[in-house]
Formats: sequence, structure tokens, C-alpha cells
Amino acid sequence: MSTPDAPARSPLVAVILSLAATGLGQIYCGRIARGLVMFLGSLLFAPAVVAAALLPPATVVLVGLILALLTVLGVYVFAVADAFRLARRGRDHFQPEDYNHPLVYGLFVLVGLTYPAGGVYATRSSAFEAFMIPTASQAPTLLPGDRVLVNKTTYRGRFVRRGDQVVFRVPLEPGRHWVHRVIALPGDTVEVKDNEVLVNGQKLSREPAPLASLGAAAHEVKGELFEETNAGRRYRILFATATTPLPDYPEAKVPDGSCFVLGDNRNNSRDSRATGFVALGDVLGEVQYRYWPAATWARFGALTE
Repeated sequence: MSTPDAPARSPLVAVILSLAATGLGQIYCGRIARGLVMFLGSLLFAPAVVAAALLPPATVVLVGLILALLTVLGVYVFAVADAFRLARRGRDHFQPEDYNHPLVYGLFVLVGLTYPAGGVYATRSSAFEAFMIPTASQAPTLLPGDRVLVNKTTYRGRFVRRGDQVVFRVPLEPGRHWVHRVIALPGDTVEVKDNEVLVNGQKLSREPAPLASLGAAAHEVKGELFEETNAGRRYRILFATATTPLPDYPEAKVPDGSCFVLGDNRNNSRDSRATGFVALGDVLGEVQYRYWPAATWARFGALTE
């Protein structure tokens, strides 16, 4: 059912509505199908983030997330420009439809303004959260200035494993988060003696690695580089130069509900040797991606590749 002719569509109103809810400017101008496609498309990014968090970490997944974000932003900008163009080229009078009603516009605006905030909160709390690395305690794996994504779904599907690189809350410093590598789990015994790590009485094997293996990031790292193996997981560790070795850590058993963590930069890290065991309940998730790497873009991507 149509209503009598109304004044031509206002470009300013079309732009404002489109800014409030992607596609609403098109609906205001009578292009219901185009507007709904844009509006529904703008809602897909949050589900895409959750789906990506459930996939095995891979650089292609990170690239897909970034492309999805850029696509949503591109559609948003295009929708604003397109709504302005549609309103300007409209006839002197416009025949509104039933959906051209302030109540309908209000509902779209409500969703358009609240969904992004809710989507960001939901993905941040249950899928991925971004962090910036401020120190060199995890060098050479993570460098100061690296921006990483932490997957919060990892430990809903499996238990924490030795060798995982995790972000956890610091109980004595509310609001602070640290990132270290899990070395021992509940029930394990752990000891650090003369820079050697022993888990369940067995020394973790490590082999020297050339700094050149770090590629373009080699100039950011000073010290002796090794590849350590823990429960079949291989990762690089560093003994930085011009630092005082940390004291030994006497043999201790990891209590239930806790883990023992070390920094990859072994003599330049404040970790379980100084602060004690980390409660598993304080572990937020596993560090999986460098989305904005320091030093060189060659370090972009999944940490496991």
C-alpha cells in the first residue's frame, strides 16, 4: 500500500541515516533490496571473527579477517556515498512505501548503533583480543611493538599444553596482562639450574640456532639463540647479552589448577621464577597471530607457521 507523494529525499538525511545504519540511506530513498543487502552484510563481520577463531591458526585466516574488515569498512563508505547520490538524483517528489516510516528508521538505527559495540565486546570477550607487546621478555618470538591477537576459544576445546604462548592476568597488578610460554603443567616437577630447564627430572633439549634464521628481524635481537623442545613443541629462546643471569629456581611441583611459565628471553624476563605459578583461571588465551609486527612485515601472520 502506498501513501501520497512526499517531498523529495534529502541528501543530508540520507547521509545521516546511512552513517547510523549501513543501508538505511538506501531504504530511505526507496531502494529496499539494496539497503537490506548492505545492512545485513554489515552484520557479518562479528560472526566471521568467531568462525576464524575456531579454525586452526594460519596466515590465510588472518588475511581473510583483515580483508573482511576492509570490506565492511568499504561497504560502509560506499553506502554513505550511494545514499547521497540516490537522494540527489531523485525526482521532485517521492512516493514513500510502508517501510518509509520513522519507526522503521528508528529500529534500524537502534541496531546499527548498538550492534557494532555489542559485536566488538562479544568478539573481544569470547573470540579474539588484541594486545601490544611492550617489552622484550618474549624475544625473539615477540618483539617490543608487536601487535598480536590472542585466541580465547583455544582452551574451551583443549587443555593448556607445554609450549603454548599465553596471555594471562597478573593478580598482584589488576588490569595488567603478561605473555609467557607454558613450561610445566599441574603435577609436573620443574627446576631451572644453570640456565637449564628440567621438567619431571628431564632436561629440555635445546640446540644452537643462527641469528640469521630470524631473517630481517635478526638485527633486533642480541644474544645467543637456541631452539628448545618441550613435549614435542619446538620454539626459539634467547639468552640476551649484557644482562645478569637470573637465579636458579629450585625443584618444585606445579600445584593443581596452575602452570609454570618462562619468558623466551630467558635472562631478561620476569616470570614464574620471580612471581610463582600462574593460575589456569587467569590464562586468557593463546597468542596466535602477529597482525602488526615490529621490525619487518616478513613477521606478519600466524606464529605457528
